[in-house]
Amino acid sequence: MGANLKENELVEDEEEYVFLDLSGVCGQTDIPANAPYVLSGLDTLNPVLVIGNKLKLIGEYEETIGTCIVFSETVDSNQASTKAVKPIARLHKTLKFRLLPQDDNQK
Repeated sequence: MGANLKENELVEDEEEYVFLDLSGVCGQTDIPANAPYVLSGLDTLNPVLVIGNKLKLIGEYEETIGTCIVFSETVDSNQASTKAVKPIARLHKTLKFRLLPQDDNQK
């Protein structure tokens, strides 16, 4: 009977949030606000971010010191000066991106 209970239990998917840090490429290139992008290889050591089919960035995970908390901010439409802030996720990793070197970019 105990074995049947374990088989029927739902397995919960564990969600993990990661902060994409593009500060390493700021000032080196212009990234349009609505540019299409493809993020691949999140389960690898060096994920790749391609922005607008021409800009290729390579990432590296870094553990955060402590826990970072991401907040959501909403403005009350009736009172423009009133804002509600609530936590939406905890982060344990950041994904820092840098430009992919030119010789690697042409592969």
